[in-house]
Amino acid sequence: MAATLADTTSIIRCAKDMSANIKADTKNAIDIKVFPSSTLGSQNDFLEGVQMGTVDMCIIAAGAVENFYPKYSVYSVPFLFRDTEHAYKFFKSDISSKMNEEFLAKTGMRVIGLFNEGYRQVWTKKVPIAGLNDFKGLKMRVPDVKLYVKMFSALGCNATILPYGDVYTGLQTGLIDGVELPIPSVFTGGIYEQVKFCTMTSHIGGPMFLIINNKVWLSLTKEQQDSVLKNVEKATSTDRANLVTDTASYVAKMKDSGIKFADLSGAAMSNLATAMETVVQDLYGNLLPKSMLDSIRAIK
Repeated sequence: MAATLADTTSIIRCAKDMSANIKADTKNAIDIKVFPSSTLGSQNDFLEGVQMGTVDMCIIAAGAVENFYPKYSVYSVPFLFRDTEHAYKFFKSDISSKMNEEFLAKTGMRVIGLFNEGYRQVWTKKVPIAGLNDFKGLKMRVPDVKLYVKMFSALGCNATILPYGDVYTGLQTGLIDGVELPIPSVFTGGIYEQVKFCTMTSHIGGPMFLIINNKVWLSLTKEQQDSVLKNVEKATSTDRANLVTDTASYVAKMKDSGIKFADLSGAAMSNLATAMETVVQDLYGNLLPKSMLDSIRAIK
C-alpha cells in the first residue's frame, strides 16, 4: 500500500492498524505492507502502479484521481463540503457509488474507503494572506491537478506543480513561497519549519481514497473481502475521530513554534470563494452541473 503521508499521520497509523487486523482476521492470508512518506513515488506514480498491477493498493487525495476520472474533481470543489462527516456521507451516497462503478469499469481500480486529512489552509514564508491581492505573484505550490493550477493562477499566483515529497526543500530553497495543505500534512511533514504564516481558508476538504487493483480484489475470497471492508470501515471511522484531536494538538504546537494563524475577514473570504467557484464553473460546468452540486450540499 503506497502513500505520500508520513508515518505519524492519523491516516497511516490507522492504515497500519487496519493491516494488522486484516492479517489476524485472515490468519495471515493477507499481509498488507504500508509504504508511507512517498517511498513508492508521487501520487501519480503509485496510482499508475495500482492500475498496472505493480502496486496493490494506495491512499491518494480523491481530487488527484481526476486525471484518470474527471468526475472525481467534485471532491476538490471549493467550499462544497461542510465538514468531514458531510464528505463521508457523500461518499456513501448513490451519486458517489455510481462514480466509483464508472471509475472501476474505466480503470480496473476499485475505491474501497475514504480517509480524510482535513481542510486545506494557505501557508506562506514571507507575508500573510489577508485578501486576494496578497496572492498576486506568490509562487504557490499546487498538486498536479488541473483545478488547483487554474484556481491559484486565477488568484494571480505563479502556480508551481510540485510533489508533496518535495515541498519542504522547495520552500527551503525558495523555489516556492507558499503551499496550500491540510494542517496534519504540514505538521507531520515538518513543512511548518519553513513557513511563518497560516491563513485559515479551509477552501477544500481532504478526502483520501483507499484504492485497490481490481484483479487483486477479485483474487480474494468473499470472506477475505468482507474482512477487508470491515476493517477499512473501522480504520476510516477512527481516522475521522483522530482528525479533530490531532489537528488541535498540531495547531497548538505550531503556534508555540512561532507560526502565526489568522482568519480571513468575511468580505475577503467571500471574494476568495467567488473567485474559486468561477474557475470551477469554467472548467467543469458541464461535468459537474449546479443541480448535482446543490444535491450534494443538501446531504444531511
